[in-house]
Amino acid sequence: MMINRGILYRLSIFIIFFYIAVAFLAPFIAGDTPIICLNNGVISLPIINSGIRNEISEGSKCLMPLIPFSTQNIDPKYKTGISPFDKRQSGVFKSRHWMGTDKLGRDVASAMVHGSAIALKIGFLSVFFSFIIGVSLGMAAGYYQDNSIKMSWIQLSADFLFFITGVYYMWMEFIVFNDSFYLFLLGSIFVMICLIILHKLTGKFVTLYQFYVPVDIVIVKIIEIRKSFPGIFLLLALISIFRVPSVWNIVIIITILSWADFARLTRGDTLSIKNENYIISAQVLGFSDIRIMWRHILPNILPTLIVAVCFSIGGAVILESTLSFLGIGLPVEEVSWGKLMAEGRNMRYWWLVFFPGLAIFVLVLSLNSIASAWQKSNFNMFS
Repeated sequence: MMINRGILYRLSIFIIFFYIAVAFLAPFIAGDTPIICLNNGVISLPIINSGIRNEISEGSKCLMPLIPFSTQNIDPKYKTGISPFDKRQSGVFKSRHWMGTDKLGRDVASAMVHGSAIALKIGFLSVFFSFIIGVSLGMAAGYYQDNSIKMSWIQLSADFLFFITGVYYMWMEFIVFNDSFYLFLLGSIFVMICLIILHKLTGKFVTLYQFYVPVDIVIVKIIEIRKSFPGIFLLLALISIFRVPSVWNIVIIITILSWADFARLTRGDTLSIKNENYIISAQVLGFSDIRIMWRHILPNILPTLIVAVCFSIGGAVILESTLSFLGIGLPVEEVSWGKLMAEGRNMRYWWLVFFPGLAIFVLVLSLNSIASAWQKSNFNMFS
């Protein structure tokens, strides 16, 4: 694989890994909980075990994070917003607010660090789920088209009823009873496994009145229906469904909005290489359809998909910041770059707009630079 590894590409990769490192190490970089303490000759890690924090005596020696403020700490000395260059901070180092404070006296640098975790979590997870759903559907549509899969009406009815029932109960459990997203994900996997088993069992015993399933037409029409709804109206409608704001709600919403782009791109690329000689040879050798799609089609369309992934992550980060700026989507206690910009939108506290805006700009620019480098590469990823 040959990629244009110029200085801009290398710098962009470094910046992305820097953002990821800051997001993962956010509690160790900014917070009011000690990282490690020496208490009466005993070493403890309060940052890992929060219960230890109450047992720390005044004589204990503790190592605090680099920024010793949590996102909710209000500095009593600066109950109004101060800029990073405020003269009242001269001579102060340990408790200095390097990026200033907001209008309540909370440290902006700590909010920036923890906001990076929220931005990357939403950006990467939403694009990951969009990629899985969109690529799977798009590859199935391009590979099977409308004349490859046969099934009976009884088989189709059983699959449809089971799928609709499973999705309904999972959705009601998630919305009404507020179960965790992980249980919802495990439930989705369980429903899909049961659906595959049911499909196989009914296919063995029912062989009458079979017909070709128009996989391509159905998936294309679903994509067209999704794209026919304006994104902003669909976004507001989905937000109104969730009673309790959370990060996972935003992930689900962005996934619903973004999967169609991956499906359409994957379908087109799959159609373009489906009739290549190596695909036909694999079919003649009797390889399974899953193996052909996973081992032969996906690696050849992956460079194009990586470009879409980079652009999509940047778009997801911007969308999350926009929602936070408007004050919708995330819980009140969660900090994000968009919320900081919303507090400084009257430009009275310019640093609340400058630092989050700069972070978003650098992140999106780095992702776009990586995407451009992959876009210029016309080589197979596994060649």
